[in-house]
Amino acid sequence: MNFIWLDWAMIVAFLLLTTGIAFMTRRLISNYDSFLLAGRSLKLYLGMATMGATELGLVTLMYFSEQGYKSGFSAFAIGVISLLGFVFVGKTGFIIKGLRDLRMHTIAEFFGLRYSRSTQIVAAIITFAAGLMNMGLFLVLGAKFLLYMVGLPPEALPYLMFGLLLLVLLYTVVGGMVSVVLTDYVQFIILFTSVVLTTYFAITHVGYDAVIAAVQIEHGAGGFDPFLSDDLGWLFIVWLVFGLPFTGMWPPALSRALSTVDGETSRKLYGFIGLSFLGRALMPMMWGICAFAYFAGADAVPLPMVDGAPDTAAAMPVYLSQILPNGLRGLVVAAALAALMSTFDSYLLCWSSILVNDIVLPLRPELKDRQKILLTRLSVVGCGLFVLGWGYLYSPPETFFRFMAITGTMYSASVLLTTAMGLYWKKANTPGTLASLCVAGLLPLTTIFLDGSGIVPPAYEWMIEDKVVGIATFVASVVFIVVASLLTQKSHPPKVLQPVGTGGN
Repeated sequence: MNFIWLDWAMIVAFLLLTTGIAFMTRRLISNYDSFLLAGRSLKLYLGMATMGATELGLVTLMYFSEQGYKSGFSAFAIGVISLLGFVFVGKTGFIIKGLRDLRMHTIAEFFGLRYSRSTQIVAAIITFAAGLMNMGLFLVLGAKFLLYMVGLPPEALPYLMFGLLLLVLLYTVVGGMVSVVLTDYVQFIILFTSVVLTTYFAITHVGYDAVIAAVQIEHGAGGFDPFLSDDLGWLFIVWLVFGLPFTGMWPPALSRALSTVDGETSRKLYGFIGLSFLGRALMPMMWGICAFAYFAGADAVPLPMVDGAPDTAAAMPVYLSQILPNGLRGLVVAAALAALMSTFDSYLLCWSSILVNDIVLPLRPELKDRQKILLTRLSVVGCGLFVLGWGYLYSPPETFFRFMAITGTMYSASVLLTTAMGLYWKKANTPGTLASLCVAGLLPLTTIFLDGSGIVPPAYEWMIEDKVVGIATFVASVVFIVVASLLTQKSHPPKVLQPVGTGGN
């Protein structure tokens, strides 16, 4: 056991604070908008805090640190491309301003307005499926972090997963988006403090010169140049660049833009939050690189093994458990719990709202607010149970970040790309959109379910690599929506998108 009483006291204090906020905010829930979007009342700085806390999750710290461990400094390219994406969206308001001005609850709702009810349902199903698969690894990564930081035996992993799920379900179901936003504000402060302190200790323990030397010995030039990296390479960079215009539009983050007071605030939100997202990538990547240098040394504790191979996802928490002083170790775990909860609650609420708002409501439009809130709460529980099972049973063939990226492509190349076409190309119509959604929604499944399975002959395994499939998905999506739309202009004339005022709720 790595913890002393001071570490436990910090964790207990944090849990009491956040769950107390959830119960206190229950009285603020008056209708569906207040439960789902906090009444669309987020102003710029609170929006920045809650979006930053949501996207700086424990799973983020884990998969970025693993990527740093595996790729060295080349992994920094991921954060730089993300920053460029936020600058682009912040300057142009690409997609997010248009959706907020149209007062959408979810992105799939736009499809019902611009295309047809069938496209709304298909877009919602793709978003829901991609989101749940993406989220499926949150619990196992969060539990691994706590397991190795606290010093618990490996057999405790499933119990930790179940306990974390119950903790998040408690205040997400009770308070909705209001409690999520308010706890995110508290969590953002804890996260920022602990991440900066941890970065300092991670680097100073092994020494920057030792880190550089370890990366040079293991990776050579590929440890510093992503185009030369064996783990990344130019195909991976091209894949990320294709997704650059859709940076930060994963539905839980997008829900923050839809919760702002107006479309201009949503645009500014993305413009200001970019540096935060750069930091959320680079600092945990640095932890992973420092962990690599530590385990390359002679005095390191053994790295945990999984199926006979080193568990690279465990490298960062094991390293931090050895170097952080008492008290700070408890603060970091409290921050990790904050990171897990701020991400998990937002994601559960987001996927559940998509299920209710875009799949159930088009079929049952007569549901009242109380029924919608109840159904959303029930779906939060159902999604949580799915995530528990998926995380326990599925192991990605590549790094955890690469799995997140391919599930993200399943959503961005289909739903976001067709949303952009609907906003900015008048000839986009229902047949073209359906064709694009189906192709881009299905192609990434080849990587998710076939890569590493041994089913595909070795000569053709390159065809299901995430980098290849990711690029092909974006290209195919554009081709299908353009060609199919142009061929069906007469039989299915495009609907005219009626503008809505930018003010109000």
